[in-house]
Amino acid sequence: MLGLVVGTIIIGAIFISSKSKTETKAMLSSISGAEVLIDHAAKTVGDIGFSDGILYHSFPIRNNGTKDLEIANMTTSCMCTKVFLRQNGKDGPSFGMKGMSAPSDWKGILRPGEEGEVVAAFDPAYHGPQGVGKISRFVSFETNDPDNPYVEFSFEGNVVK
Repeated sequence: MLGLVVGTIIIGAIFISSKSKTETKAMLSSISGAEVLIDHAAKTVGDIGFSDGILYHSFPIRNNGTKDLEIANMTTSCMCTKVFLRQNGKDGPSFGMKGMSAPSDWKGILRPGEEGEVVAAFDPAYHGPQGVGKISRFVSFETNDPDNPYVEFSFEGNVVK
């Protein structure tokens, strides 16, 4: 009986340990010399066809500083939208709506002078036929830039059939 109790405790500890690694929010520490430069923070995309597939919009960013710029805790304002960091033609992991996706300890790094894109991916069909009309969505992330620890981008448009 004691062996069963000990075995259950060990299996439970392994399960909890493995869950905590994937459900931990990334921690960033401000560092003088990390500096995010934003090309534009808002975009009007106009009409978006309901049946045209995913709409992608890139928000260019650059590390204008002298130290590495860390980017983490990317989120969106709605389940119909995903966000990811694109660097050197490669897409990082995709993140969804805050509170509806598991926290992640993932961090993207832009070296001094390096550029990247924060890409918003909007699915106009996600809400079904009743989802036509004006939309406004936000994507956000945190950085280690002491002057811009939280960055938010927005886009708006009109979903049409």
